[in-house]
Order: sequence, then structure tokens, then C-alpha cells
Amino acid sequence: MLTNAFSGARYLLQGVKLISRPGLRPFVVVPLLVNILVFTGAIYAGVAQFEALMALLDSKVPSWLGWLDWLLWPVFILVMLVVVFYTFGMVANLIASPFNNLLAEKVELMLTGRPLEQDNDYRRLLTELIPTLIDELKKILYATLLAIPFLLLMLVPVAGPPLWFLYTAWILAVQYCDYPMGNHGLKFREMRQRLGERRTLSLGFGAAAAGLGMVPILNFILMPSAVAGATAMWLRELKPASNYQGPHQSRVATRHVLLTIDHLSGRINGEILAGPSRGRSLEEVATEELLDLLGTFYQTDADSAEALEVYLSQARGHVFHRPPPNQRPETRAAPEPRAMDGSEACAILGIGPDEDEEAVRAAHRRLIQRLHPDRGGSDYLAAKVNEAKSVLTGAGSRRSGGEPRSASDRA
Repeated sequence: MLTNAFSGARYLLQGVKLISRPGLRPFVVVPLLVNILVFTGAIYAGVAQFEALMALLDSKVPSWLGWLDWLLWPVFILVMLVVVFYTFGMVANLIASPFNNLLAEKVELMLTGRPLEQDNDYRRLLTELIPTLIDELKKILYATLLAIPFLLLMLVPVAGPPLWFLYTAWILAVQYCDYPMGNHGLKFREMRQRLGERRTLSLGFGAAAAGLGMVPILNFILMPSAVAGATAMWLRELKPASNYQGPHQSRVATRHVLLTIDHLSGRINGEILAGPSRGRSLEEVATEELLDLLGTFYQTDADSAEALEVYLSQARGHVFHRPPPNQRPETRAAPEPRAMDGSEACAILGIGPDEDEEAVRAAHRRLIQRLHPDRGGSDYLAAKVNEAKSVLTGAGSRRSGGEPRSASDRA
């Protein structure tokens, strides 16, 4: 349990490091400058109003009470500092909320190694301005209503303050995790449910955010750091597995790499099946690390190398050139290729084991139209799809459970 809490806190520290990267700085600096300008204007107006009040008091009170100026000014400055300290974060979240969705998106793209797309960012910012501010107000309302019982618990000796701190940690986790989760279409209720399933991790992250918020000056970077850290936590801890076989999904597996292809969107994802990175989603691994793996596969596993090349070219936009002589396919120490069986062929075509030959041909036709090299696909995937069709429709079918069945057989 403590390990999960510390893991949550580490994600906030990772967020502090992430916001210093060049591609993310505009989404940190711009809202911070706007917030500083807003508070500068508010402080200037407050000082002007207080000076007018003091001038009015000087005209009304006897001259021997002039020493009140020396008392009231320090009190005013102290109150002003307290107000700024406690409201800066709330106002910063409201001002920066339209930027935070973009910041979460950019952090996700950076962590997954995909190229950053800057087009139309500011048009989207203007389009989503009002809905985002409304969502932000909903979160404030949720936090306010939930605060009522915890404020009452503050009256309980000893237990009251720790319970209030846990409330603060939970609200901050909800506040900042909403941005990356919202980018993936999760509703506010679904997001809270997902955080509740990993409550210790979430509270650890929120507690670290609460701690940073209590440090003067450093609390200025809390908001962007927490958004970046929450995005990293979403990708590595909270995001559901996406490598299951869905009804419109194909799976191509080698010894080291699993590719999944969505039939509707054409999006390619996958998982590393062996080695030190076993179990990690391909979208979680940085491009540089995948290229290192590819260099190893060139020497040890030709099939996995081809599969990883497909992912890097299709999902990351990487352009491949001829490998150096010592890494060319002719010199790979690859094992003998194994024959494709029926269950693997069904997985590649994205069909069930009981589908008839007509369904096999329809699935093949649908996939080959999307994956053919002439349509921007790949030779490797097209060959796999063609082989899967041959396995399931040929005389020597190796489909699990026997020969492929025709429509008349099923009737």
C-alpha cells in the first residue's frame, strides 16, 4: 500500500521534470504569465482602494490617531499575502484549464514517442474554452459539496486534520487526472471510479500535490507539474489495457512483438511479449528505446524486427533506410519460420473460429484493402493477411477444431 502511495508521489516529481522540456514550455509559461498579470492587477486595485480608504480615515479621525496608519498597513499586506497564497491555485486552474487539456495531450504524445502536432492547437483552444470552463466549475462544485462533511469532521480532535488532508489529496487527484482522462472521453463519474479503483496511488499523487501547494513560490508550478504527472500516471497505471481482441481488431504476434490493428480506424498498437520490457504497451515505450530493440531483433528475430518496423513506420512516422551490413536481414540469426495455425490465422483476420469461408474472404478483403502497400500499408502485414486467408480456406486448413465450414454446413 505504501509502495503505491510513493509511486503516486513520484509521478508528480516526474511532472516537474516534464514541464521543463521545450515542447511543453508554452503551455506552462503562457497561463502562468496570464495568472501573474491578473493577480498583479488585482493587487494594484486593492492597494489603490486601501489608500483611498486610509485617506478617508485620515480626514475623519483626529490627528493624534495617525499612528493607526502604521498598524493598518502591515495588517493589510499580511491579509493580501494570505489571500494571494490561498486563491492563486484556484484562479490559476480556472485560467489555465483550456491550456491544460492541450498540455495533457502534448505530454502524452511526448511520453509515447509520437510526433507533436501543433496544427490548430489555438483554434481548438478557443473552441473548447467555454465547455472547459464549465467542466472546471463542475469540479469546483463537486469539491465544495464534498468538503461539507469533512469540515464537520475537522471538529473531531486529532482525527480531523488528517481527514481533511486526505480530502484535499483526493480532490487534487480528481482535479488534475481529469485532463488526460477527459482527452480520452472519460466522463467525470467514470474518471472518479477509475481513480477509486487505485485509491492509494491516487491519494499518494494528491498528497504530493497538496504538499507542493503549501510551499511558497513552488506552488506557482504546481498546476502544470500536476497535469504532466497525472498524464504519466494515466498512461502507465490507470489506462485500461488496449491489446485485447475486440470485434473489429486483428492481432499479429511474433516471438517478441504483438501488433494489434483496429479495422475501423487503421490504428496500430501492440505489446512487447518478451525480454526486459515484457508486458509494456508499445505506445508507452519511447521511440529511441524501440529503435534499440529493433537493432537487437535484426540480429536475433527477423519476424519481430519486421513487426516492429511496421509499428514504428505506421504509428511513429519513422522512415527506415537499409540497415548496415552487419544488421541486414541476410545475416540475422533468426529461427526457422513456423507454420501459421488456424487460431493465429483467425486472430490476424479478426474473426471467430466458427466463421465460414465467406466470412473469411470478407475479412480478408476488408483488411487487405486497408493494409495493402499501395494504400499506405505494409508488405509484412499484407503477407500475413494473405497467409491467414490461405490457411483458413486452403485444402490443408489448420483451423482449430477442423476444416473451415461453409454456410451450408452451418445451416
